[in-house]
Amino acid sequence: MNHPILATNHECTGCMACVDACHSGALTRVWNEEGHLTYRCDTNKCVLCHQCEKVCPVVSHYRYQEESSSKFFAAWCKDDILRKSSSSGGAFAAMASYVIAHGGWVVGASNEGVCDIKHIAIDHIKDLHKLQGSKYTQSDATGSYSLTLRLLNQGKLVLYSGTGCQVSGLLSYLKQKRYSGKLITVDIVCGGVPSRYLIDKFLENEPYKVRKVVSFRSKDNGWKSKGFTYNLITEDDKGNKHDYTGIHNLITDGFSREMTERYSCYNCQFNGVGRQSQFTIGDLWGDKQFVEQHEKGLSLVIAHKADSLRLLHAMAGVLETVPIDSNEAINHNYRINKGFNVRQFMWERKYLSFIFSNSSYRTLKHIYANDIAKWSPWMIYKIWRKVRLEVLKRIKKEKKSCRYIKSFGGGIA
Repeated sequence: MNHPILATNHECTGCMACVDACHSGALTRVWNEEGHLTYRCDTNKCVLCHQCEKVCPVVSHYRYQEESSSKFFAAWCKDDILRKSSSSGGAFAAMASYVIAHGGWVVGASNEGVCDIKHIAIDHIKDLHKLQGSKYTQSDATGSYSLTLRLLNQGKLVLYSGTGCQVSGLLSYLKQKRYSGKLITVDIVCGGVPSRYLIDKFLENEPYKVRKVVSFRSKDNGWKSKGFTYNLITEDDKGNKHDYTGIHNLITDGFSREMTERYSCYNCQFNGVGRQSQFTIGDLWGDKQFVEQHEKGLSLVIAHKADSLRLLHAMAGVLETVPIDSNEAINHNYRINKGFNVRQFMWERKYLSFIFSNSSYRTLKHIYANDIAKWSPWMIYKIWRKVRLEVLKRIKKEKKSCRYIKSFGGGIA
């Protein structure tokens, strides 16, 4: 039988557009053996419509990158309350508040449990806090594409936010469909999505019961364009807050080490200076021009299309934007247009599933959270890892054969 051919484990981004496109219930969302969100197909339920293939941005070769005519802006929300509760300058909060004020809906990632990140839709400003702030894990976007289409068919203004692959999944899902509403797409300068194992092990092993991950990255200590400290904040079952500023932990350190990402994140096809989304947003790292704005936070906004500039003009009442040099922004935000990462060849990534299944919490923190004391024997491993990374980078730079990477001990995943 001619069953659909979908993205492989190495290619799948976990966008879940295929699941939304399946009306027979053959496709469901699952977490794979490496702690990454993906699909499962029940061939007994498959009706061979191949709609999943048509919307998958990977196998359909959806063209998300485009030649750049993009404009770069420093940006900050004019509402100080919304800005304070945002991870950077509150650009997303300002855009979302504009859409809601015009009777629209905003679709984005929300923490719906202890640390259960899902895409939801809101249409009231009181719920905006649910979508604010960075979430250093993959959001389950299942259902968000069909919901967005339904809202658009009702003539609603919709702002859809997500990673580049999720926005690509939405645009690919809508490609052949007609709707009467207005769509605004906002993706992020994405650092890749880590394994869910990092969060699960943290929740299982911290010396208290975690009731809620309050913030993956709060600004309680202010924002800085350089040397920003990631301060995870949790709440226990007694209502006490736990601040991990300066404390190594699997969630934030595990994310920043980039050792557990999806393989598709190490070879991202959904970045680039020019994109099909209307906006790309992130932190304006490395800024020296707007120092007076740093304490409250500063956003980078990249407008990709002509109507993006018109939207920014319309949003001027809630969002301050100032044109900046694109090269300066890109130099300090390499993830804007760099999708390749040599960490995919490290043994810590190749044997991720085995290591998490067979190692103690303390060992996992040594490997994935860099929790290593100065005079610990693990310092030898830390130095060796750094040497391996530098050699891998040099090999990549010199365009040597992948067999040399493998022979050095990284392995080809």
